[in-house]
Amino acid sequence: MKKLTPLFFAFVISLSGCLSRPDSRSTDSGNDDNDLIEYNRSLLVKDRALITEYTGKEKLPVKETSTGLWFLEMKSGEGPEIELGDNVKFDFECSLLDGTLCYRGTSTLKVGYADAASGVTEGLQMMNTGSEFMFIIPPYLAYGHTGDGNKIPGRSILIYRIRIREVI
Repeated sequence: MKKLTPLFFAFVISLSGCLSRPDSRSTDSGNDDNDLIEYNRSLLVKDRALITEYTGKEKLPVKETSTGLWFLEMKSGEGPEIELGDNVKFDFECSLLDGTLCYRGTSTLKVGYADAASGVTEGLQMMNTGSEFMFIIPPYLAYGHTGDGNKIPGRSILIYRIRIREVI
């Protein structure tokens, strides 16, 4: 047992030496935070320029919400606007900004409670039965840096065309 005691103390002393030294992997988080903020800001500027270029080229009279969702009402509908919690049946088409079709179909979801991009949730709440809208959704309101793991690559600007069939 006496042989363990010097080894134990040597182990404790070596650990305390490691704990008192700064981790060589750590950095000043203030600089990292500022770098990340600037990087994200540059992505927003780039996305906005791409959307502006696209809408100008296509001559689309789009409007923009305070969150950065771009929209165009193609056909007005009837009845009250859709609200959070409404069950909605709608036809949709989702494509990339370059026109590559990702998804098309009919879907039913509970607005705000389904696994949908936040831009789609926001857009649905601008619509009512029979209306048709086009939404241009920047990555931060869509699937972000990672994409959907299937047909939508990371950092994609999406175009959704949605027609509301009914509020169930």
